[in-house]
Amino acid sequence: MTKSFHFLGIGGIGMSALAHILLEKGTVVSGTDLSDISSLEKFGVKRSDRLPSKATVVYSTAIAPSHPSLLQAKKEKRPILHRSELVKTLLEGKKGLLVAGTHGKTSTSSLLTWVLISAGMDPTFAVGGILQNLRKNGGYGTGETFVLEADESDGSFLNYVGEGAIVTNIEKEHLSFWKNEKKLIEGFQTFMSQIKNKKLLFWCKDDPLLAKIHPPGISYGKKGDLKLLSCMQKEEETIFSAQFEGKVYQDIRLPLMGEKLALNALAVFGMALKLGVDEQTLRKAFLSYKGVKRRHEKIGIVNRITIYDDYAHHPTEIKALLKSLKKGFGKRRLIALFQPHRFSRTQELLTDFKGAFKSADLSIITSIYPAGEKPIPGITGKALFNQVNEGDMLFLEKECLLSYLPKMLIPGDVLVTIGAGDITKIGPKLLQALL
Repeated sequence: MTKSFHFLGIGGIGMSALAHILLEKGTVVSGTDLSDISSLEKFGVKRSDRLPSKATVVYSTAIAPSHPSLLQAKKEKRPILHRSELVKTLLEGKKGLLVAGTHGKTSTSSLLTWVLISAGMDPTFAVGGILQNLRKNGGYGTGETFVLEADESDGSFLNYVGEGAIVTNIEKEHLSFWKNEKKLIEGFQTFMSQIKNKKLLFWCKDDPLLAKIHPPGISYGKKGDLKLLSCMQKEEETIFSAQFEGKVYQDIRLPLMGEKLALNALAVFGMALKLGVDEQTLRKAFLSYKGVKRRHEKIGIVNRITIYDDYAHHPTEIKALLKSLKKGFGKRRLIALFQPHRFSRTQELLTDFKGAFKSADLSIITSIYPAGEKPIPGITGKALFNQVNEGDMLFLEKECLLSYLPKMLIPGDVLVTIGAGDITKIGPKLLQALL
């Protein structure tokens, strides 16, 4: 492998994970991005808007074919790799443990990574979020396993052949690539057929589409081979019990909230047992797990007002998030502040948002985060508000949020900022405004 890589869009969560791996392997890594990459520079990434000599250029699906550096690299006949091609190379010689699904990939792959690290297995990993325990989303390990979040959005997960996998669910999304639900399902079927060891293929039987497909491997869930016997949420902690291969595991504790998270943790528990991790090590790893940045992340508390932040952007994710928060905080007023992500995604899912906010006492929808997309006529945050408008709900432009929210929040409120865009910046600013 070449000793120098240059990433186009290195600040992206998938790209930065690979940069961490290469850096820890002793490779020179440089990159460019429109956003701030100072956090990566602290780890040793060299920021450069020019192509360093002899560097292999890495790009992702998000990089346009007309990108000047990509055109230059082609003109100079440099080695060029799509992100998935680099992943495939890094997987060589490792036992890939792939985590796929429309929702829950990052939470599941991150917990699996932490369990294997806690068990002394020193995995290589590349996941879609910053592990709070490690302050990074990727790393190189000397162990034989490689935990990889396998992304279906552009079909790149079909390029990987794993030793094992966890498939959390299949739901209608990324149809701009897949064209229709039938092709999306076929993509997942192909992905699962490529897993080498079906005794390490875990799939959620609680998911209707997966249950219908009924792939080989080990099912998990309330009716699965790996069975969720009970699940209780106690404020910010989830306690569940499971049955697997003739043994009952009582009161498994995870210092995070939500039944969906319990299902993800159930799959990790089963896979870790199959990989030889002993029960006590598993339980201790769960208890010491701090979660993932932007997944049920507590930003802070001021004047008994608690602020959370979450990356959820699909209606199903939002519904599960708000349900778990409401369950955890009972009678406290729950306020959901949602920033839709991408015009194309909002258009695709416009009617699916109905009912997604019902667990919130007040919902606020703001303007769409474009993520580089051009506007689509008629597709706006206000249009989504008009489509969903139910219960106590209002629309506010983003620039009005920091003047409105401090005036309406009262002690005891729980506010959660929701979305994959820059809504995450509101929480810290709001905390300062409330002081």
